[in-house]
Amino acid sequence: METSSPSNEPKNCEKAKAPHGLIRMVFQQADWKDIVLMGLGICGCFVDGLSVSAMMLLLSRLMNGYASVSSLTLQDVDQYALMFVYIAIVLGAGAFLEGFCWGRTAERQYSRMRTKYLKAILRQQVGYFDTTLEASRVTTSISSDTLNIRGVLSEKIPNFITGIWMFIAAEITGMYLCWRLAIVAVPTTFLLILPGAVYGTLLSKNEERLQEAYAVAGGIAEQALSSIKTVHSYVSEDKMVKRFSTALGPTLTLGVKQGQLKGMVFGSVGVIYAIWALLTWYGSVLVIDKGIKGGDILSAGVCVVYGGFGLGSSFMNIKYFAEASISASIINEMIERIPSIDSEDPQGMTISELKGTLEFKDVDFAYPSRPECLVLKRFNLKVKACQTVGLVGQSGSGKSTVINLLERFYDPIEGELLLDDINIKSLNLKWLRGQMGLVSQEPILFATSIKENILFGKEDATSEEIEEAAKRANAHEFIAQLPNGYETLVSTNSNPTSKNPNFSMGLNGLGWAG
Repeated sequence: METSSPSNEPKNCEKAKAPHGLIRMVFQQADWKDIVLMGLGICGCFVDGLSVSAMMLLLSRLMNGYASVSSLTLQDVDQYALMFVYIAIVLGAGAFLEGFCWGRTAERQYSRMRTKYLKAILRQQVGYFDTTLEASRVTTSISSDTLNIRGVLSEKIPNFITGIWMFIAAEITGMYLCWRLAIVAVPTTFLLILPGAVYGTLLSKNEERLQEAYAVAGGIAEQALSSIKTVHSYVSEDKMVKRFSTALGPTLTLGVKQGQLKGMVFGSVGVIYAIWALLTWYGSVLVIDKGIKGGDILSAGVCVVYGGFGLGSSFMNIKYFAEASISASIINEMIERIPSIDSEDPQGMTISELKGTLEFKDVDFAYPSRPECLVLKRFNLKVKACQTVGLVGQSGSGKSTVINLLERFYDPIEGELLLDDINIKSLNLKWLRGQMGLVSQEPILFATSIKENILFGKEDATSEEIEEAAKRANAHEFIAQLPNGYETLVSTNSNPTSKNPNFSMGLNGLGWAG
């Protein structure tokens, strides 16, 4: 018998104790290539953020030259035009670097995140899904939550950085061109910044409730579609629609509030005309009284106003950061969750010479979803090696429960289950399940070929072994009669094997037979 130190199985599932968040998720899923891509993307954001400042600096010189006709020659105009081309090339390269690098790292981290999340889901014990998380919620989370994070990485973060840098660079440029006008104009930019900041802050408070409501509604829709035959047979279409509509009730209220806030934000853009009226009046005063050039006045005003727009648009991304932070918390919590029955735990004993004697000793068990209802009470059963045993009883008497405990999908509340006089809790879980084959009453076929379905039982099986397993399951002749033989595609709902009602059960047992 080969042994290793038995696993210290926690009574309760462990969770990450450190705070979760978007930044933590980004750096957890990023490797050195992603860090390089994000660094280059930030450089691209800085170049992109200089667009207003660079254009206005050059435009102010050109306009001042036009105002002084004697000092502006055709050669000077050609030089300015060429400089605009150079600026366009540099800004275009920076914008491309920004979009490409952030988009690339977002896709890389998105793929890695989904893989880790699904792996963590499949790692959880069966009882976890009975009590805290439905399969429909998992489906919603793996699609919507990861998409939220990808959207923030690929678009919102670079937009935020670009907007902040645009504001800083534009305000500095405005001060350089005409500090008198900039001092007057900067306070007015808060009228452009405030709507975006308020919009992001208020919406972030409702985002978690909105996501929960959508998850519940999505779960109802998925249940209805996956069990469409049952829904039709019970004439429950109206009932399912009503349930779905009720679940969407909170989203309607929150959606109306979001619409009102959006209307206020976009409507507040009209304040820019009031700002331009102020800058036009004060700029004319500076031109007349202080002799400041008109090109500097116009360019400084544009810099200050567009810088305020950049900062305001950055603050509007707070809403998306809040969404992604909530999504990152959900995903992080699942990825770092260690189940009480851990199929990935390498520790545990293995039996080198397995005989196969099974014994249930004084087992008490209740499903996590109904802990007050004991399915098994003081249950005792001993099955000798090579002995065939049939469990007979009415529905709900615990027949399937015995198999669930044997596969260690659940652990008994009291008592113990022994394999060759060894408690199965001490055995390596993957090794234990690898010694068994289970053909359920309602087998599930994966949407792939017959050959691939058989290979789920033994991934490295040869073609000869596959055919031998099919012959032992009395399925080879039927498979050979199909147009594509072992390459015939099958699925759960509609497949050519439906003509043979016993074939699906036999197919699911082929891996064991092999």
